[in-house]
Amino acid sequence: MAGKLFSSNRLSRFLVNYAPLLLALALECVAFEQIGRMAGQPGFASLNTLILVLNQSAVFGIMAVGMTFVIITGGIDLSVGSLMALGGMLCASTVHWGAADSTWPWIFLGWTLALLAGILAGGFAGLLICTFRIPPFIATLALMSSLRGAANLITNGKPISPLPDAFQWLGRHQIADRIPVNVIVVLAVFILGAVLLNLTAFGRHVRAIGGNEESARLSGVPIAWTKWRVYMLSGALGALAGLVLSSRLGSGDPKIGLGDELKVIAAVVVGGTSLSGGRGSIVGTFAGLLVVSVLDSGLNWIGVETFGQQVTLGIVILAAVLLDRIKSW
Repeated sequence: MAGKLFSSNRLSRFLVNYAPLLLALALECVAFEQIGRMAGQPGFASLNTLILVLNQSAVFGIMAVGMTFVIITGGIDLSVGSLMALGGMLCASTVHWGAADSTWPWIFLGWTLALLAGILAGGFAGLLICTFRIPPFIATLALMSSLRGAANLITNGKPISPLPDAFQWLGRHQIADRIPVNVIVVLAVFILGAVLLNLTAFGRHVRAIGGNEESARLSGVPIAWTKWRVYMLSGALGALAGLVLSSRLGSGDPKIGLGDELKVIAAVVVGGTSLSGGRGSIVGTFAGLLVVSVLDSGLNWIGVETFGQQVTLGIVILAAVLLDRIKSW
C-alpha cells in the first residue's frame, strides 16, 4: 500500500502539478520578508501570517471550491460575488428583524434562508444553461446583475446594522483565542470538496463532462443533472461566503463582493484548473488561493496601493492562462 501511495509516478505527477505553485509561494514569502526587513518590518514569513492570510481569504477560498467544479465542467460562474452579497443581506435582515428576544434561533434561520437562496440561484443558473442552452457566461452574468439588484432592494441599498454580538461568531470568533472559526470553515470546505471531486461518482462525472461532453454522454453520464448540481454547489458556497463576510463585518452590506469574481477565478486558474475544462484539483485551487492571497497581503505589507495590486493580479492571471496554454501545447 505504501508503495502505491508513494510511487514514482505519483511523486512525479505531484511535482509537475504543484512544484511551481509551491516554489512561487516560497519566493513570495522570502521576497516580502526581505523587503519588510529592509523597511524595518520583519516577521512576514510566519505561522501567524499564514493564519491571517487564511482568515482574510476565507470568503474567496469558499467560493473558489465551487468555482473549481464549475470550471472543470467547462463553465463559469460570474454570479458568486452578487450571491455573496444577497446571502449576507438575507441573514442580516432576518436577524435584525427577529433577534430582539432569542438570538441564535434567528441566526440559524438566517443561515438557512441564505443557503437556500444560494442553492435556488445556482439551480436557476443550471436550468438556464442545461435546459435552454444559454452559455454559462451569459446566464451567470445576468444573474450577477439580478442578484445584486435583489440585495439592494432588500433595504434600499443601505447596510443593515446594528446586529447582536452573536451574529459575528462565524466571522470573528476564535477557537482557543488563536484559530478563527472562518479558517476552520474554509479548511473544512476544501477537504469536503476534495473528497467530493476525487472519491465520488459525481466528481468523476464532473471531470468527464469537462474532458469531452459528448463522450461522457455516450458513456451514460447524466450531463444535465451533473451540471445542475455543480451550479447549485457553487451557489450554496457563494451564499456561505456571504454569511462569513457579513459576520466578520458585523452588518449586512449589499455592496460587498463587487469584483470578487475576478479574485476567485484567479485562485482557481493559478491553481492549475484549465479554463477549457476537464482538468483541475481542489489541492491546486488551495495552493492557487495561497499564492494570490499571499501576494495581496505582501503588497499591502510593503505599502503598494490598491491600483498597483489590481495590476499585479491581472498580470498573475494572464501568466497562469499562458502557462495553461503552454501545457496544452
